[in-house]
Amino acid sequence: MSIYPSMKLIENWFSERYSDNLQLSFRVSDQLLSVKTDFQRIDVFETYDFGKLLSIDGTVQLTEKDEFVYHDMITRMPFYYSDTPPENALVIGGGDGGAAGELLKLGLKSITNVEIDGQVVEVCKKHFPSLTASFNDPKVNLVIDDGIKYVNNSKEKFDMVIIDSTDPVGPAEDLFNEKFYSNVYRILKDGGVVVTQSGSPFYQPRAIELANKGMKKSFPYVASYVAFIPTYPSGFWSFTMAKKSEIKLRTEKVQNGNYFNLEIARSSFALPEFAKKLTL
Repeated sequence: MSIYPSMKLIENWFSERYSDNLQLSFRVSDQLLSVKTDFQRIDVFETYDFGKLLSIDGTVQLTEKDEFVYHDMITRMPFYYSDTPPENALVIGGGDGGAAGELLKLGLKSITNVEIDGQVVEVCKKHFPSLTASFNDPKVNLVIDDGIKYVNNSKEKFDMVIIDSTDPVGPAEDLFNEKFYSNVYRILKDGGVVVTQSGSPFYQPRAIELANKGMKKSFPYVASYVAFIPTYPSGFWSFTMAKKSEIKLRTEKVQNGNYFNLEIARSSFALPEFAKKLTL
């Protein structure tokens, strides 16, 4: 029994601010790491409800409990909307290894993962080893480099290009512009798919607007889709997909994820009216 019965334990919280008047807070049992790299600040927290949480520049990137939603939707959607089953993919960002891991489950033969900040990979190897285990697979080629420069210089063509980046500020800002998408068009095979995360339509409308405007300058077919991710702003998150050919779903041998299934694949393009206007 405490000799100070009226004393309350000190509670520690990590908060991501969405606006001047609103934030989402996680009660944490420990801060496991805080490091400033050449590109960004990385923090890892142990939370009570969501397990370990990775934050970059104060924004939630993933938690152990709900990362599966994001990684399902940024990989399985483009996989099944490719004209034919993809065999190779380029991942820009994705230093946690989650996207590469899902692509391995889908049977891809070759995955090139280009992450600009090697510290992200090292932090995730220590704190999220089940995700970074994908980097140990010989089918995955991890490259520590600037993804924009890599795309500009690439001579290889890909069935899928997945842009698993942070929000369009700082080092990720140029991943949302017309020039970058024109180079993605050049390295994307006919029938292939490019997809980017494009933020919360409610709190980050600029991201989905930039993705749509940038892609539409190069690609004839562009569409945004959404998913429910509890720890992202508003829980309502978007991705934007582009193709050289019509966006059609392949329904043969659909492999469910923990979030993704055939019904989700079909329904995720249904946008509320306010979000639809952001894509025009």
